[in-house]
Amino acid sequence: MILEQRGKFMKRDIIFPLFFILFLGILPGCGKVYDWARGNFDQGREFKNEDIITEARNEIKTATVYDLFSVVGKFDALWLSDKVRDLYVNLFALKHRKDEAQQKVFLRRQLEENNHFISFYVLSLHDVVLGEQDTNWSMFLKVGDNVYTPKEIKIIDLDPVYKDIFGKMSNKFKDVYLVYFNAKDIENNYIINPDVETISLSFRSVNKEVSFTWDVGSNFAEY
Repeated sequence: MILEQRGKFMKRDIIFPLFFILFLGILPGCGKVYDWARGNFDQGREFKNEDIITEARNEIKTATVYDLFSVVGKFDALWLSDKVRDLYVNLFALKHRKDEAQQKVFLRRQLEENNHFISFYVLSLHDVVLGEQDTNWSMFLKVGDNVYTPKEIKIIDLDPVYKDIFGKMSNKFKDVYLVYFNAKDIENNYIINPDVETISLSFRSVNKEVSFTWDVGSNFAEY
């Protein structure tokens, strides 16, 4: 009896998806599935934010590191520059319906962070742990001829707005790290200044290295 019931459930579980697939296969003859879905399911009111997301997404650097055919590291990194924070604030204000005055206050708070830290979001596979002493990969920041080690590396839950920016790069197979470097060197001078052209975030193991480089240029504001 139990086996018969299980058999019925299994048939049902197979038949329903088949009917659905056949249904979708018939739809193109009557119009595109995309148009059909939009016409039959409430899509909500869309905001014109794709240009902002695309501009922010262009600042993401990504690399997959192999040892022959095996993946030994997969990293996605976003420098939280003034430009990126500004784009983030625009999206945040749109989502939360902030007025211009509120948006300016929030932006000032975001930019103030950059007076104290040089920050990055880094995505890494679960089994490629970062920030612990005995991990395979270390991180460092290179500015000109100078190299700096992180002040702090911690796993975080990514803000929903930044999730939209990272898109499919942010998924269940990766951890998200917030990586802090001090904004000033030991002589209390800003590491990023008008004379700096590029900065690089590097990942290094015993026998591998990969670096991401950003042009400071338009990312730079008054520090």
